[in-house]
Amino acid sequence: MSDYAIQFNNISKSYIDGAEKRVILEDINLNVEKGEFIAIVGPSGSGKSTFLSIAGALLSSDDGYVLIGDERIDRSNKKQWTKIRRNKIGFIFQNHQLLPYLTVYDQLKLIQSLSSKKGDSFIENILNNIGLEDVKENYPNQLSGGQKQRVAIARAFMNDPDIILADEPTASLDKNRGYQIVEMIREQVKKQKKAAIMVTHDERVLDLVDTIYYLEDKKLVKVEKEKLS
Repeated sequence: MSDYAIQFNNISKSYIDGAEKRVILEDINLNVEKGEFIAIVGPSGSGKSTFLSIAGALLSSDDGYVLIGDERIDRSNKKQWTKIRRNKIGFIFQNHQLLPYLTVYDQLKLIQSLSSKKGDSFIENILNNIGLEDVKENYPNQLSGGQKQRVAIARAFMNDPDIILADEPTASLDKNRGYQIVEMIREQVKKQKKAAIMVTHDERVLDLVDTIYYLEDKKLVKVEKEKLS
């Protein structure tokens, strides 16, 4: 079995823009190990969201393929893609996407019911680890922005995924809360040996990741942290 949680092999993606074909990603190769936390940075429109969508089995590539563990997701049909997302991938979005009519506890219980992997003790453990035990009966409108994002993190880990994908997780938070949120993601990634890919514009949190990649002009390039400081 591979030591890599996710592998990108010669990934290319383009869109039709009017009469022209616009290449977004070209021949991208990347391997992410279990327990590794990486960040992808780059200007708006460079293809970061497209890359994350391909990683999350939300979008297919034109060329190349993605391996999650030992499974090629390009060979999967739509039903299998749904199963892969449900069982192997945890998503953290910048706008939380919490259901307004469910308490914190029930938000997590819903994800658990879809994956059927863990019992109630796992929910309690996640709540305690992320500091939500005191607000587990609260609804989203009773939470602060930081608490909502912590619920989003807890929810992403609820299906015991192999991979965490975070799309601008600090976008709606101030500097201190944003840093705390990425610290929590890192802590859970390391503790549970998950692979994590974070797309971000927030250079303040880049010291928390293991590796940084810069996406521009269709290419993904590894960057030394010192060059961003």
